[in-house]
Amino acid sequence: MALALATMLPGVAVAAAPPAASAPPTPTPLSPEVEHTLAAKLGECFVMKSTGEDRVAFARWFVAALGSAPQVADIAKIDPAQKDGLDRQVATIFTRLIAVDCAEQARPLYQVHSSAGFSTAGEALGRIAMQELMSNPDASAKMFGGYTAYIRDDDFKNLEK
Repeated sequence: MALALATMLPGVAVAAAPPAASAPPTPTPLSPEVEHTLAAKLGECFVMKSTGEDRVAFARWFVAALGSAPQVADIAKIDPAQKDGLDRQVATIFTRLIAVDCAEQARPLYQVHSSAGFSTAGEALGRIAMQELMSNPDASAKMFGGYTAYIRDDDFKNLEK
């Protein structure tokens, strides 16, 4: 199951478990509707139980992860030691949220190895983390103030027809 959780935490190293003498029974999969509902409840719990500090740490980790992509290497310089520290911090946050604060909501998804459910729940935390950053007027102005200066109303006239 650690591998399923790792899909929600890309970049966090997960140790492979030694092979079991006898494999446990395969869990019965959830219907998509039930999985979606459970993931939404877990996401709500992540939002309610995460602190502002947690959300900023998650946003910093996300930006560092994106900045590590070769496509943006020319504009984002990510220090590997700082990225590792952020990976550790986010792993601690998710461990607390999943295993302690939101264990009741996480348990059914964990028991059926629902990586999609955990990923969906993680998206809720990602959204609130980005809202946390964008609530800063400077960040918001730089996000939306820069490129809009280059948009011309005339380019959208055909949408009025």
